[in-house]
Amino acid sequence: MEKVNPKRLLLPQVIELLRHSLHTIQYGYLILTVQDGCVIKMERTEKFIFSSKHKSGYIIRDVPVEQHSFQPKILAQLQGLMYGQLIIRIEDGKIEQIEKTEKRRINEQEGVYGDGI
Repeated sequence: MEKVNPKRLLLPQVIELLRHSLHTIQYGYLILTVQDGCVIKMERTEKFIFSSKHKSGYIIRDVPVEQHSFQPKILAQLQGLMYGQLIIRIEDGKIEQIEKTEKRRINEQEGVYGDGI
């Protein structure tokens, strides 16, 4: 298996967007898509909850300079992932779930005679 260069995995822009999103999303999802060992896309879906319980309304938060406490764990999950997605679910400003979907490229000849999978 090809060893992935960590610098190639995450561009500085990806790390900055990840840090910013982890600090600012209250409810929603971050989806990081990995191809050939590199993050090629980040989707951010943010939900806004309106209810009588939350009287304060929408709050614009300053983003702290330091990394988010979960950022090292997320980066560790991305290590070694060649193809797939990492889905981060955020509820009330806290990471509730991290789901990792890994896809594997199978040579066309593998599995023909019962081997491979």
